Amino acid sequence: MLLLNGITGFHVDALPEVDSLQFKRLCYWLANYSNGKILSFEEPHASQNFYKTELGLHNESIFILLNSSYPFVAFASSVQYFEIEFIDHTLSNMVCVINDGFRVLSAIETNQQLELDERTNSLFTENSLNEAELSQIFHWKPKTVGDVIFNFWD
Repeated sequence: MLLLNGITGFHVDALPEVDSLQFKRLCYWLANYSNGKILSFEEPHASQNFYKTELGLHNESIFILLNSSYPFVAFASSVQYFEIEFIDHTLSNMVCVINDGFRVLSAIETNQQLELDERTNSLFTENSLNEAELSQIFHWKPKTVGDVIFNFWD
């Protein structure tokens, strides 16, 4: 199950926080490994619940995302406000090899359709989300699991 209590950044109780320094080290290691370059690093803020690193490679630019509460990492080809294109990238295998506690989410997982039950304000998708999160979901109407885990809600 990916939709854990507090994953959206809206939580009732204190949640674990991910280690941003460990994430930065991972990103620099991936840049070095792929002969790429870190183009930008952005921390979570009021309307973004995830860390975002842009990695410049030989002929492309990709994004590495980390949820601010859980050690879930995803790769994206594009990150625009309310529109993230989740992808599988060969570098995801290296994250698994390093095995530093991060779990890489596949494009199949992040692009899974979110199933809302408008009648009961609940989800058909397996979850342990709290009431505040469910309220945000029914307000913002995300389409996928990835849109919940990596969101721009304020």
